[in-house]
Amino acid sequence: MQEFKGIKVWLVNGELVRDIFYIDFSEGGHDKVYFFVPEKEIWIDDDITPHERKFVLLHELHERILMAKGMKYIQAHESSSKIESFCRHHPDKFKKIMKKEIEKIGN
Repeated sequence: MQEFKGIKVWLVNGELVRDIFYIDFSEGGHDKVYFFVPEKEIWIDDDITPHERKFVLLHELHERILMAKGMKYIQAHESSSKIESFCRHHPDKFKKIMKKEIEKIGN
């Protein structure tokens, strides 16, 4: 478990989540999208390779921050997909962008 300013991040058994809660759970999710994720938590599917997890975490964190500020899922997801894609193509920028996202939590 990691924690960023009160947001807990868990690596979860994705197969079990799909079996018990939601068959379409993939990569990750958070409490602003899934009713079964506890408040102020992000879940990352353990089926994701360790190399990919940081990009999925960035996506979920960015999306959660936007939704906590009132943005609808579709718009938040689109924005999160863009930032995730940018970092996948520019991995040298990842740490700086992740730091900025963490600074936004609770603001």
